[in-house]
Amino acid sequence: MAHKKTAVIGDPIDHSLSPKIHNHWIESKKIDVGAYQKINVKKENFIRDVDRLIEEGYYGLNVTVPLKEDAYKYCDNTSDVARTLKAVNTLIVNKDGVYGDNTDPIGFEKSIANRGLNNKLCLVLGAGGSARAVVYALTHMKCEIGIYNRTRENAESLCSDLGVEATILTETTLREFVGSSQLVVNTTSLGQQEGEENNLIDFESLNSSAHVYDLIYNPSKTTFLRHAEKNGCTVQNGLEMLIHQAAQSFNLWHDTMPEIDEDLMSVLGVN
Repeated sequence: MAHKKTAVIGDPIDHSLSPKIHNHWIESKKIDVGAYQKINVKKENFIRDVDRLIEEGYYGLNVTVPLKEDAYKYCDNTSDVARTLKAVNTLIVNKDGVYGDNTDPIGFEKSIANRGLNNKLCLVLGAGGSARAVVYALTHMKCEIGIYNRTRENAESLCSDLGVEATILTETTLREFVGSSQLVVNTTSLGQQEGEENNLIDFESLNSSAHVYDLIYNPSKTTFLRHAEKNGCTVQNGLEMLIHQAAQSFNLWHDTMPEIDEDLMSVLGVN
């Protein structure tokens, strides 16, 4: 009998760390499933390819960019979180069809759970899919949120779609908001390419007591985080969010919560 299988799908997918994370947990928990794979799926082939993967025995799929909205539309049923975000990052195949969830918000929230940031003033840079997950989590944490996006309409749509209240910032109002923020989160892809600068904020306006978070985890320390660190801020990349959202997905598929420990960090090359 063929093993049940799990994988992550996206485009591009080559640099995904998800297989290292999930296969470490599969081995340590002795789960009777095949090795977790990474599979390139192009947006235009989503339905055809996912249909085929399910036929091949895949009963759990993580979904990354740019396929989360397609995954949402593909599902027979979804969680409340996925329905609010209109995006799915975890597919579960069961007797009732395909169920979709989104573990990104809880992944983000757990990654900053020990930072004492509930009810604080938080700045979110960007208004794409990742920003939606972050704003959803920050709303749950009862934070006061400011959003800056170069295209203001996208920030307005984010608030309208999620039914949240936030201050939509302009370049003029951004500087003052930066100075008052206890948390700054970059959800844009600026800084992902080598030598690329993220100059969306004036780092000299940052309060040195602020925590600065960049969802990018490769490179592990973007120029955005380096600038913040020079200003005396604590900094964090997106690796913990990736790990925590992965743990939630793992639990949904295998009905057991994996350990996030030194062994896992060693596998990922993190001291």
